[in-house]
Amino acid sequence: MAVSNKPWGPITAADYRSAAAFCKACLIDLNPSGETKVKANCKLPVYEPGGALNRNAVHAAAGVLAGARGGVDAPAAEKRKAARKLIRLYRELDEEPPEAVRRLARL
Repeated sequence: MAVSNKPWGPITAADYRSAAAFCKACLIDLNPSGETKVKANCKLPVYEPGGALNRNAVHAAAGVLAGARGGVDAPAAEKRKAARKLIRLYRELDEEPPEAVRRLARL
């Protein structure tokens, strides 16, 4: 898997070719199954529009999931799933996930 170290700040939902592409790049997708994707229902993007995993986005997502910037508006079960995904991504990056993410994942 390609890993990018580009700054994450300049990348926005508008950079993705479609709502489906944006939602695929995110850790949380709150869109009802089988319905048209809506970007506003997708949270914590970690993949760039080209598909590379962005190291800085993983770190930012971990912070937001742990409550930074007001946290993320999602059900607790979805946050737990996102935390578990983040732990796998941290391992792919050969990094240790933050304790707050491990606690949220309940591992």
